[in-house]
Formats: sequence, structure tokens, C-alpha cells
Amino acid sequence: MTAFGRLWRRAPLWRTSVIVTVGALGMAAFYPTPALKKAMPWLPGHLPGAAPSAGQQADQTAAGPGGTPGAGDQIGVPDPGIAQHGSIMIAGRTLPLPAGDWHPILTARSGAHGELSQQILARTDRGVVSGVIVVRATQQPVPAELAEQLETPCHDDRDYAAHISEQPGVSQECSYTSNAVLENQSVSTDPFITAAFSRMRTLGFPIPSLMINVGWYHAAVAGKNTAHIETVETLVAPIEHGSRQLLAPPQYWNKASVHKNPDAAQFIDTLDRWMIGWSRVLRQGFDGTLDTATLVPPLINDPSAPRPA
Repeated sequence: MTAFGRLWRRAPLWRTSVIVTVGALGMAAFYPTPALKKAMPWLPGHLPGAAPSAGQQADQTAAGPGGTPGAGDQIGVPDPGIAQHGSIMIAGRTLPLPAGDWHPILTARSGAHGELSQQILARTDRGVVSGVIVVRATQQPVPAELAEQLETPCHDDRDYAAHISEQPGVSQECSYTSNAVLENQSVSTDPFITAAFSRMRTLGFPIPSLMINVGWYHAAVAGKNTAHIETVETLVAPIEHGSRQLLAPPQYWNKASVHKNPDAAQFIDTLDRWMIGWSRVLRQGFDGTLDTATLVPPLINDPSAPRPA
């Protein structure tokens, strides 16, 4: 018998104190004080009486009005150390990935039957976040009203550019380019996206103050008033490689001012041209016709794609 075993048998008071200590540590982890939760935000518990976390809000929002979770609602917290490249599968479809190693940050299944899958990935280049992907895809046909909600960004007057195409009764598609200011910490009104960026900050991911969003939306008619939908938002950082330094000051990244700065204008023009070709690849992934062997440079190289050291 080991020394610990002998002590465990012969010292009941010490044994009791060990049991109480372990129990107290467990209670502290699942019911932390405000100071402890602030110092160690990764603890599994939440403050008694505190508002739901961003992830919980995302779960409630996805469930619909009233915040009642549906049977298929769930939030996943994958290992961010995983590096994915080439393509991934979501909702039974292939999602091509731009160049670089992409790390999964957050996943979700929402809806009464888990019909909507969501995932957020981040790309790092020399330790700095150079890209973020937000993808939503339906597992089953959803009401056409949801399709109309998801296409709203395509018609925003603040977009740098938008390309819309439609085959009546068959499909509708658009791609657009806009900016996303991240320095205000709010990132998005979508709780799922907010939760993902909060997790990245907690994990120590250096996030630029501004990124350019190239969005893609596709809806394919599935039946009367229903459709299969996929949206892919690819946030690309307009930064100098390996740093968080923007290529142009923040005031030049809005639609009215972007062409007043040559570096900003060139980045937006290059990104928009890249997105036209990338939209075709995203559509092939949606339709199931994508040959992943074609996912090679320069096709996969967005303007912020990692470069050889």
C-alpha cells in the first residue's frame, strides 16, 4: 500500500478535509463568484442570477420568438487547435475554404428539427486573424420567409458592390462586399457571431479592428413556399501580412471614401474580382458538383491569403 493509501485509511479527519476541499472546488467551478469568473472565464459555471452567456443567447435566438429551445438546438465548442484546409462538409454539402489553415470556433444546429446548421471558422497568419468564415446551411427545406430574411444584406446601400442573379422558380443568388468594424467589440447583432468573436478574444486570437466582408447567398426552390438555403460570409482582413496594421486608416474603408485611398481602393477591387470567381466555386459546393482537386492557387488566394514566410 502506498503512503497516500495508508494515510487515507488511518487519518479520518484528513480524509474528510480532502473530500470537503474537492467538493468545494467543484462548487466554485460551477457556481463561481464574480471575481473568480472574471479571472478564469473558461470555468464551466455562470454567475448565479447572471444574464445568459452569448452562446446561450444564440441558442435562444435560434429557437425563435420566446426563446424556447427547439428539439434540435445545440451549440458546439470545437477544438480551435484543429487546422482545416481545402474544404469541409456542412449540412451534407461541400464548403470550399480559401487558402490557409482554418480553425473551428463555434458550431450550432437550430430550428425545431435542427434544420439549420451554422459554423464559424478563423484563419490565422503569423499569429494574427486574417480571415473569418460564417456559414449557414439548411439540412431540410425551410419557409421562403427565412430565405427573404437571409438575403437582406444583398440590398444594403452601404455595400461596396453587389451581384444578384435569379432564375424564377428555380434559384436566387447574390454576392456582395461590405465592411465590418470590429473595434467596438459588438461585431454583430447576431448572438451566435458575437459569441464566436468573444471566444476568439478569450482564446487570445489577435483580431484586426476592421475586416471586409464578402458575402454569398444562394436559395434553391425545394417545393411550394420552401427552399434550401446557404449563406457564406467571408471576412477578410485588409492588413499588412503578419500584423494587425490596416493597409489604410479606418476612415477610408467606407463606401463613400474608399476610392480616396489607393491602397484601400485596390484591396476592395481585388477582393470583389476574386469573389466573382469564388461565388462559382461556392455554388458548385452547394450543387454537389465541386471537384475539390481544383481548389488550388490562384483560385483560393483571396487578397489576405497567407504568403510563404
